Amino acid sequence: MHKVLRWALGPAVVVGLALAIQGTSAQDMGMKIEIKTAITHAGFAVKYDSLSEVTLHLHHVVNCIVGPDDKLFDKTAGNPCQGQGKGIMPEIKASMGTDQEYYVAWWLAHLADEAISMKDLGQAKAAAHIIELTLTSMSKM
Repeated sequence: MHKVLRWALGPAVVVGLALAIQGTSAQDMGMKIEIKTAITHAGFAVKYDSLSEVTLHLHHVVNCIVGPDDKLFDKTAGNPCQGQGKGIMPEIKASMGTDQEYYVAWWLAHLADEAISMKDLGQAKAAAHIIELTLTSMSKM
């Protein structure tokens, strides 16, 4: 009787674990794509020589990091991460809680938001560079 029960439960447990792992992987995959998109837009901000282009791409970075439900999200700036997930911070919070990675993302969003209001092109581009480097580091974890 126990052998039959183990034989019947074994595959059910394997399938259950596979589905749980698949869900986590899909969530992690969404976050990885969002991070990649945010890195791309931080890189655009670093490369452009007009303050309006730099701030536009910094808005995109903020939107990818915080997601559409956050007060920093600016829907008028566009959301290049639309359809990729719920935002980097919400994805981190859902999978790992409010750990160090969450607060790194929080600081990056606030740095980008602060850089948007800067009137100095060099300062805004420097902030974008810091954000790009940090997001690149996060993407390797």
